[in-house]
Amino acid sequence: MRILTLGWELPPHFAGGVGVVAEALLRALAWRGHELTYLMPHAFELAGPPGVRMLGPISGSSHESASRLVSYASERPPIRVPGEAMPPAGVPLYGHDLLGEVERFAAAALARVATSGLAFDAIHAHDWTTFRAGLALRRATGKPLVAHVHITEFDKSGGTHADPAVFALEREGIAGADRVVAVSRRIALTCTERYGADPARVRVVYNAVDEACDAIAPPPLPRPLVLFLGRITLQKGPEYFLEAARRVLDVQPDAHFVMAGSGDQLPRMIELASELGIAQRVLFPGFVDRERAAALYSAADVFVMPSVSEPFGIVPLEAMERGVPVIVSRQSGVSELITNALKCDPWEVERMASLVASALQLPALAQALSENGRAEVARYRWPDAARQIEAIYAELAHGGA
Repeated sequence: MRILTLGWELPPHFAGGVGVVAEALLRALAWRGHELTYLMPHAFELAGPPGVRMLGPISGSSHESASRLVSYASERPPIRVPGEAMPPAGVPLYGHDLLGEVERFAAAALARVATSGLAFDAIHAHDWTTFRAGLALRRATGKPLVAHVHITEFDKSGGTHADPAVFALEREGIAGADRVVAVSRRIALTCTERYGADPARVRVVYNAVDEACDAIAPPPLPRPLVLFLGRITLQKGPEYFLEAARRVLDVQPDAHFVMAGSGDQLPRMIELASELGIAQRVLFPGFVDRERAAALYSAADVFVMPSVSEPFGIVPLEAMERGVPVIVSRQSGVSELITNALKCDPWEVERMASLVASALQLPALAQALSENGRAEVARYRWPDAARQIEAIYAELAHGGA
């Protein structure tokens, strides 16, 4: 099939998991023989013909749409997120008017499709920033729309509230799509209960992970090492990680901790580590790219994801792929999928600390989590997710309502 995919980011120009998922699905669907076009706003140079970037030796291309958006930092200083204090020479990730850029992208996407002669059978829109464009193209072309929901405004706030303007765009896209792809059952439930999606049009397709590349030499970090890797925002529960770290040190005084990532809560977490008296045991390396993340996995003895509200969470799968024992929040989509991991609610700080200490102090437990986790994650590959997406396209091609 010919698929027009709409996205807001694509590695190496990305800020979170949405770009990683979009790239992985493009790659897997292309290898399955589909003709893919990826349309996104950006302000960086593309290889190949002007405005087109081939995605390696596969049948996919990326088209540039006219927009004032300066979207992604590709060099250090680290990529930033909305709401984060900017460095003196930094640029905002989405510009100062995100909602305006969403509207401009919708208009630009319409114009690009109208003038380029692009032919496609379906539209696949990743995340709310592309829903308005997807709906406009659906109206203009009559082609069916798949809205891929990676996260909602409620997840970003820990499930308590949503920005009204963003909520309206999310609801419009979810209601107007022919199919809604949710990355977990918890997101599917949010789509039906809070956004009014027709349950008959919602499909759950879990994210996956690539097979780990050759081992990367770990950095010279002290051991044993407990790793947190993700955006340092309230949604990710970084304060629970540090509170658990203090308790772990009561029973494992030689433990060290790494909180890798950037975000609006990073300055506060540095302060909190000092207030808890563990500043000398916690490293804050800032944003890490994929290669540095792989090196951190290689150095870690335990990985912890204490998210308050996590639609899915790919990083635990990446850690399991490298044989790292994993502790995940029950408030995450990935906890629905994996069985060879230890689980707790993020606010169960004592239990979290106990699980970390157990993984550090019980070699048999650590070995079982490592070996069984690695075997389990081998079942969660992108070609399998692509086959599920392909089935959704086929439903629509055959007139599925």
